[in-house]
Amino acid sequence: MILRRTFFKVFFLVLLYIISLCGLFVAYRFHQNGHLSYENIWGNKTSPTRNHVTHEMPFPLFPPSSSFLEYINISSYPYIINEPNKCKVESPFLIFLVETVAIEVDNRMAIRRTYGNPTFSKRASIMCLFLLGKNSNENSNVILKESNTYHDIIQKDFQDTYRNLTIKTMMGIEWVSNHCPTAKYVMKTDSDMFVNTDRLLDLLGPDQPQKQNYFTGFVMKYGRPHRNMDSKWYMPHSIYPGKYYPTFCSGTGYVFSGDVAPKILRSSFYVKYVYLEDVFVGICLDREGVKVQRPPDNELFSNNRVEFDPCVYNRIITSHYMNPADLINYWFILQDQKEQCSKSSLN
Repeated sequence: MILRRTFFKVFFLVLLYIISLCGLFVAYRFHQNGHLSYENIWGNKTSPTRNHVTHEMPFPLFPPSSSFLEYINISSYPYIINEPNKCKVESPFLIFLVETVAIEVDNRMAIRRTYGNPTFSKRASIMCLFLLGKNSNENSNVILKESNTYHDIIQKDFQDTYRNLTIKTMMGIEWVSNHCPTAKYVMKTDSDMFVNTDRLLDLLGPDQPQKQNYFTGFVMKYGRPHRNMDSKWYMPHSIYPGKYYPTFCSGTGYVFSGDVAPKILRSSFYVKYVYLEDVFVGICLDREGVKVQRPPDNELFSNNRVEFDPCVYNRIITSHYMNPADLINYWFILQDQKEQCSKSSLN
């Protein structure tokens, strides 16, 4: 009898010890990552890109912030790489905020050679910044070397996963609000997008008065939350109970006036975290009373890949699913035939 009691006491103490170790491990991973989800805990590899179907759990184990609250405080994530003086000399007319991951070196180089290259724009000053989170599988020295070469990378200390795209977007919006508040316009886009800078400048009008409370792109209206837990875009009632999302623009590419950035940032502290970054931004806009505007031509922004024709690409702003080689090829063909396409459109 005494031996049996001793056995159960030892077994109970060992069980408590194991549970305590598990709790410490989970707390440690949460402290490391800021955003704790199942793939963060067990280290499963998932793609952080927008269009890849991930195999992570349908929602985070804990709400994604630096505390156990359901709200994000982007300022609580420290910078790993920052460029706080980029706008000290000159405030740009247009800033591109491009969401990328560490491994996409070729994508970033292609963008630097094409629409993100300020020397191609004679009509207005532009700036291109690449937004990154932290990826434990990548060599941080490689990113730091790239940053020291080009000075166009912004990085904060959060796990670079698909479900943290909202954190990445808010990092860019916070950066504009704090370090470049006089920028006229901002375009947030993805690393696999073609962007026609000239057509975008036609829309924004560098020689026109700056628009106020302006937000446009590929407009998504009456979007229904996905309630199926197997869906990549699953949205539980506890996070967003409404039947429809507020009107928002596809995160593949949207444009807003500089005065909107601090408004989105302000509301981000009061809106429940939604990992669908374009939806989250739309909810913030709705809270601020900023109306999403349809572009003058519905075909200007596309969240799909547009079949390449130089004169078609001369009329649009975005096309999706671009690999670096196609982006460079299409861009330079367009530059060579731009004048001819412009003349043919007038006839």
